[in-house]
Amino acid sequence: MIRQKCRPQNRNLRQSCALESIMVSLRPLVLFLPLSIVGCAGPGSASTAVCGPDSFVPNYSTEVNLKRWESLPIRVYFQTDTNTGGVNIENESRQGFDDWEAALSQNLWTEVSSAASANLVVRVQASSPQSTLAETTIYFFSGQNIITRAEMVIYTWPSLPTGGYAGTAAHELGHALGINGHSSNVADIMYFTGNATDLLTQNDLNTIRTAYCGFGLLKTAPPSRAAGVLVSEKISCPAP
Repeated sequence: MIRQKCRPQNRNLRQSCALESIMVSLRPLVLFLPLSIVGCAGPGSASTAVCGPDSFVPNYSTEVNLKRWESLPIRVYFQTDTNTGGVNIENESRQGFDDWEAALSQNLWTEVSSAASANLVVRVQASSPQSTLAETTIYFFSGQNIITRAEMVIYTWPSLPTGGYAGTAAHELGHALGINGHSSNVADIMYFTGNATDLLTQNDLNTIRTAYCGFGLLKTAPPSRAAGVLVSEKISCPAP
C-alpha cells in the first residue's frame, strides 16, 4: 500500500494537496536532461547528449563518488515513529525529503507501508553511546553505479534543535540518492556536518542533476547479479 505523501500541515500546502496528487506523475524531467550540442552541420543536424562534470555548474561532483537509482521515485518506509521535544522526527525527516523535491521539481520519493516493499528504510534511534548524527548505507553491485537499495539511521541528540532534523534528513537523502561523499564547501547541505541554514544550495542541486544527467532519455540496463557481487558503502555524518 502506498500512502498519500501530501501533508497539509507542512508549509501551508493545504490548498495544493489535491492538485499535487494529480500532477505528481506529470512532473517534467527537464532538470535531469543532458545538454545537447548541434552536429557539425550546424542547426538542424543531429544533436548529441552530453553528460559530464560540467553539465550542471557549479557542483562538487568531482569531490564525491556519484551513483544513482535506476528509476524514480524511490519507495521509502519509516520503520519508527519518534517524538521528542514536541516534534515527530519522522515527520521532520519527511519535510527534509520534500525539500529536495520542491527544489528540483521532481518526484523523488513515495512512502510505502512496509519494509518489504521499500527501496529505502529509515529508522530513528537514540544516540547513546554513538558519536554519529546520522548514517546512510547504499547497496549496489560491484562495477556498477546503480543503487539497488538503501538504509538510513537518524540518531536523536539532546543538543540538536528539533528543527534541525529536517536538514539532517535532507543531507542523508542526498547520500541515499547517490552523493557518496561530502562537499568541501561549508555552505552546502552536503558538507560533512551539514550547513548552518539547513537549506539546499545550487551546488547540492547541480550535483544531483549531474548524477542523474540524461535521466528519462538515456536508458540504463537493470543491475545484473552476473556483473558482480552485491556490496555496500556506509556514509556517516558526525554529531555536533
